[in-house]
Amino acid sequence: MTRLGGDPSRWGLRRWRAPWGVVTLVALSFGFWGIFSVLSLAANWEPVSAHLDMLWRFILADVIGAFLSIGIAWRLSEVRHWNAPTRLLLAATLSLVAVTLYAGLAAFLIAPMRPDRLDGVAAGIHVLQMMFKHYWIFIAHAGFFLLLDQDRPAPPAEQAATARYHAVRTAILGQDEAVPGMDARWFWTFQSVFWGAMLVFSSANAINSGESPLNIWRIGVAESSGLILTALAHYVFLKPTRHWPLYRRAALALACAIVLTLGYITAIWAAYYVVFPVEAPLRNGEPINIGFSFLLYAAPRWIFLNFPVFVGWSGFYLALDTTRRLRIQERQLYNSIMLAQESQLKMLRFQLNPHFLFNTLNAISSLLLDKRNDEADAMLTRLSRFLRFTLDVAPDDQLPLNQELDAQRLYLDIEATRFGDRLQVDIDVDPRVEMALVPTLILQPVLENAVKYAVSRTIEPVRVEVRATLSEPGRLQISVRDSGGGYGAVPAAGAGVGLANIRSRLDVLYGHRASLEAGPTGEGGFEVVMDLPMETIRKSGEE
Repeated sequence: MTRLGGDPSRWGLRRWRAPWGVVTLVALSFGFWGIFSVLSLAANWEPVSAHLDMLWRFILADVIGAFLSIGIAWRLSEVRHWNAPTRLLLAATLSLVAVTLYAGLAAFLIAPMRPDRLDGVAAGIHVLQMMFKHYWIFIAHAGFFLLLDQDRPAPPAEQAATARYHAVRTAILGQDEAVPGMDARWFWTFQSVFWGAMLVFSSANAINSGESPLNIWRIGVAESSGLILTALAHYVFLKPTRHWPLYRRAALALACAIVLTLGYITAIWAAYYVVFPVEAPLRNGEPINIGFSFLLYAAPRWIFLNFPVFVGWSGFYLALDTTRRLRIQERQLYNSIMLAQESQLKMLRFQLNPHFLFNTLNAISSLLLDKRNDEADAMLTRLSRFLRFTLDVAPDDQLPLNQELDAQRLYLDIEATRFGDRLQVDIDVDPRVEMALVPTLILQPVLENAVKYAVSRTIEPVRVEVRATLSEPGRLQISVRDSGGGYGAVPAAGAGVGLANIRSRLDVLYGHRASLEAGPTGEGGFEVVMDLPMETIRKSGEE
């Protein structure tokens, strides 16, 4: 016997314990459909008032619509790990299925209230008209749900599904676009405000021109098509080209505005003259043909009137997207400066600790006692130059790789004097990357770990290798590898202060465009590999 109280996830109850909850979702859906039902009753009160005993049929139809909308929202909450365009496509598909069911049931329920009895083809046309009229209601409900559901946390099971989805997507398509801009919440807020204002303005203008208020739904269809078309332009063309220069994006946005205007006027023609045709305009006292030829005839004038709308949308879009990107970059730069300063202070306090200075000064003292004055003087000079470098460089600076390596050679020369033949250094740099920009002192924690955990723990020679090359066009790869001296790798290497600081600095400076991998090698040593975007200094001095 099947128990209904079994695993809740089998019945979808898991989702009702998710952030929304059944009460919130039901309140949203019935409130949304309740407003629509009141407006619909007000618009059709004359035929409804003649059949008040059948009013329950009218209300029941909208209750069915509310339950169908709840079902759409429930399904959309199951796929929060999908990206925004895919969820929008699913919402449009589910809304089409829901409005088909709704139109069929509503036509059956309301049929006794109609003065004429429809059957056959006429009944089918009536159902299609109801589908077209109510489809935007399901879409609007799903859109509001997606807008409010943007930043809802997901349960652990869904988080695991999200991780698997992104792993597969990254394997197939590569990393997401790392250039920041408007996120989903910003974009859909902008869309709602812009097209909501257009709906209010167009409706007021139509009523002021003497058009019947019953035609407002046609204006809603036209503005909804504008919202959908601009959303497609955002996800297909404008968002993937954020790395383009602004003038190229402006040209692309202008081209999109032309195409969007053509789609928009086609939607107006369909709403007014195809699906629910209004009375045909007169020419020389005779109704004109309102078919496709009429669209071609009216297109120049309609394009002239509506093209500025999409030019305005493009201008607002680019302004908001660029502003958002600049704000994010400013925040990243600020975080980078703060983190770099903290990293530098930690390095001076913990990494360049008294033990390093004491050991170096003791080594200098030993050299002096052995009458090896030239070596002691050279070691003291290297120590002075290295300390001066660490104090002179700004925490938020980037400097060419060859300068970073020069400073690290000073450090390694000091340690080589202490450990003698136990420390063997091999630095190999591709000439193509010598002028590549890297964060200041980014290699210092890695090299110090190699000395601290590999060289100082063995009497065997340890080889430290530094490699810098182009991993692929536009990518700089730097690796630091030690042989380990036969004593194995550092336990929990990724948990140290040094590597944690490097990861944090790379994250705030480059985001997804940089990576750091660290782990033991097969020969018992340890290796750290950094992969960065290739940035250089142009002759003009600009990065």
